[in-house]
Amino acid sequence: MKKFAAAISLALVAGAASAGSAILIQTGTYTGPGLFSDPTTFQSTVEGAVTTSSWAASYDNLPVSINNGALEATIKFGAVTGGDNWTFRSGVDFGKGGSIYLDGVLEQSFSHDMWWAYSYDTAGQYFEFTANGLSAGTHTLTLYGLENCCSGNQQTQFSINGGNFVSFGTNDGLPAIPEAQNAAMLLAGLGLLGTLARRRTRA
Repeated sequence: MKKFAAAISLALVAGAASAGSAILIQTGTYTGPGLFSDPTTFQSTVEGAVTTSSWAASYDNLPVSINNGALEATIKFGAVTGGDNWTFRSGVDFGKGGSIYLDGVLEQSFSHDMWWAYSYDTAGQYFEFTANGLSAGTHTLTLYGLENCCSGNQQTQFSINGGNFVSFGTNDGLPAIPEAQNAAMLLAGLGLLGTLARRRTRA
């Protein structure tokens, strides 16, 4: 009976474990040319280079090692109400340039060495744009970047209606977004429930 209760708890906790935004980091090796003037070519190059993926709990000074490599970062976040003005900014280290998309639409692309140096003082060294009247619901922010060496930490943040900037993450105060990790935990819990139920039936 205790195992049965534990399985139920695991399934329920897994279903509710997700909080805030979901951040998927994909990286891969890349030593070819960069600084593409065509954002479409840049995007396809990065997508063809990434090979590994992992979930990140926060995009606040996130250590991402992409020496001679490529990065594709996907942030899924929720807007509770529609019509608000959202400003996004991302400090990156992309020696071969980078681009940023909101819901699949290109917002900014730079074909020069980008290094935010942990501050937002020099235009063109980081991404920043405003989406006026963003609709309620789930949205996707995607970053693409290429680096030749010595990659540094990154940060991606949002501000709503001119408020303070907040780093995306599981504690960013935004609605919970289901993650693959939690889905796997939920399936594991339900699988354990099924196994225990079969054992009880045989008994």
